[in-house]
Amino acid sequence: MQDTSGQNVNISIIGASGYTGAELLRLLLFHPFVNILSLTSRQYAGQKVSDVFPHLYGSKVSKLVFTEFNVDTVASMSDVVFVCLPHRAAFPVVRGLYEKKPELKIIDFSADFRFDSPEIYEKVYGVKHHAKELFAKVAYGLPEIFRDEIKNKTIVANPGCYPTSVILGLYPAKISGLIDENYPVIADSKSGVTGAGRKSSVSFTFCEVNETFKAYAVEGHRHAPEIAEKLSLKKVRFTPHLVPMNRGILSTIYFKTDAAKEELQAVYNQFYKNEKFVRLKSFPPETSHVAGTNFCDIYVTKDEETGLGVAISAIDNIGKGASGQAIQNMNILCGFPEDTGLNQYSLWI
Repeated sequence: MQDTSGQNVNISIIGASGYTGAELLRLLLFHPFVNILSLTSRQYAGQKVSDVFPHLYGSKVSKLVFTEFNVDTVASMSDVVFVCLPHRAAFPVVRGLYEKKPELKIIDFSADFRFDSPEIYEKVYGVKHHAKELFAKVAYGLPEIFRDEIKNKTIVANPGCYPTSVILGLYPAKISGLIDENYPVIADSKSGVTGAGRKSSVSFTFCEVNETFKAYAVEGHRHAPEIAEKLSLKKVRFTPHLVPMNRGILSTIYFKTDAAKEELQAVYNQFYKNEKFVRLKSFPPETSHVAGTNFCDIYVTKDEETGLGVAISAIDNIGKGASGQAIQNMNILCGFPEDTGLNQYSLWI
């Protein structure tokens, strides 16, 4: 892998007009080693960034114009490409970019390369995958766990936002053998409305989400197999909920364990002691504590009466759950310090 540390890298963002694209742009404005050269959007092609995102008016990207995607143009001008497209739309773009420029660093926000094999992807998503040859070239982009793999690849599959919160919340207990796998792990997760993407739908209008709170995909959500695979767990019960807030995910995770609370807390503190973006808390975290940041806050305890370990994690779904984590992955790929451009603290209120 080419070491690009100490020099600026040229950036393109494919599908840059959604929530993750907007957050990616905002965060990249804090990064000292990038040049943002190309932004694509079918819906807003021909419009300036400041017209689509007024909050970026006056920034160094405000006069950039969204264009239609052209694989030759993007590949030739870029060192790093962020692909902010939904599943099924992403893999043809990733394949085209790779074929044009194999050394290009690509960070894919979709689910198209998150699984260990295309067969699992096809089973979970119910669609044919037509870039199967690339799976061997992809790293799963959860740096706290897969950092070494990321360093040695050029394509990174950015994790799902829910899986990020659940996997980080469970991983130390799992690898330490503290989860009794005869019992299911239960993950109860709540997300802000930006998790649904920037699209027109009655279900996500103000009156449909305000003053209400609902579970969805109760019969089975596509992120459950992703969580199970990365944690090597056979029994995962994952239930997502939509809450009337803009951003954030709070996951409360229950697992059967023989470990005492003090042992669990010691294991988590040891595993994450050198991780910049995971903060172990002595109290349950809140989504407002991580809003606009790349942090994952975790609290772990034990309910002695039921024998259940309880891990509570909070992330910003479009920060550590998407765009912030994508920049963290870019920093690893390019040899930059991992926290470069990501030293923001929470908006809180």
